[in-house]
Amino acid sequence: AELSRPAARRTVERSVHEAYPNLTFGNVACPAGIARARGVKFTCTVQLPGTFLVVDAEQTDGSGTVQLSTRQAVIPTQALRDFVAQNASLPATIDCGASPFRVARAGQTIDCAAALADGTTRTVQLTVQDTAGNVTITAVT
Repeated sequence: AELSRPAARRTVERSVHEAYPNLTFGNVACPAGIARARGVKFTCTVQLPGTFLVVDAEQTDGSGTVQLSTRQAVIPTQALRDFVAQNASLPATIDCGASPFRVARAGQTIDCAAALADGTTRTVQLTVQDTAGNVTITAVT
């Protein structure tokens, strides 16, 4: 038996919605011809504004239940702004881009602009540490 594409898509959509309730996403693309069996893995692509999230799925039973994982972190941009603001030497206005979420793999960097209260501007480079979206400041220029 096969897991139908619409069923796979619905499962992935539901799981992404549960994991990231405020995330707006578009089409979910899954492969055709997925065997419906425990341990069968497949990969789907979730369309986000300006980017894609690649989701790995593994069936945990023979009735189409899947467990999702991703090698990418989906990070709310507000969380990035808050992190930079908390670590700034002065009160600052932080801009990490217009998109409400950023998608990145561990090791990738995200730049935020910090306009400090003294009138100076800095570029703060954040490096994503893991798929949970933890970041560290790796450069300030």
